[in-house]
Amino acid sequence: MADLTLKDSEQKYLEFTIKDSNGNYIDLSGCSVTLQVQKYGESSLAISSPCEVISPSDGKVRYLYEGELTPGHYRAELEVYDGSNILYITKTFTIKVEGEIK
Repeated sequence: MADLTLKDSEQKYLEFTIKDSNGNYIDLSGCSVTLQVQKYGESSLAISSPCEVISPSDGKVRYLYEGELTPGHYRAELEVYDGSNILYITKTFTIKVEGEIK
């Protein structure tokens, strides 16, 4: 079962809270966060886009999903940068994209 299920044509904000392995919020002050999504069986990324940091001290970010994924199964992660270095990579999570009933 996927961690997140989306429709291929929907538009909505996906909100994430980034925590470390001990469950503590990662302080995102002065950081940028990138969502990276890859379809299973493919070598290129389907999404590699910045997220909006909405509450830095609580590790909260959001990404505006605009139906850019085709139906299928994906793996994803969030990467936290401090300007030039990757500070943290989240645990990989899964996304299932379903087609609209026509």
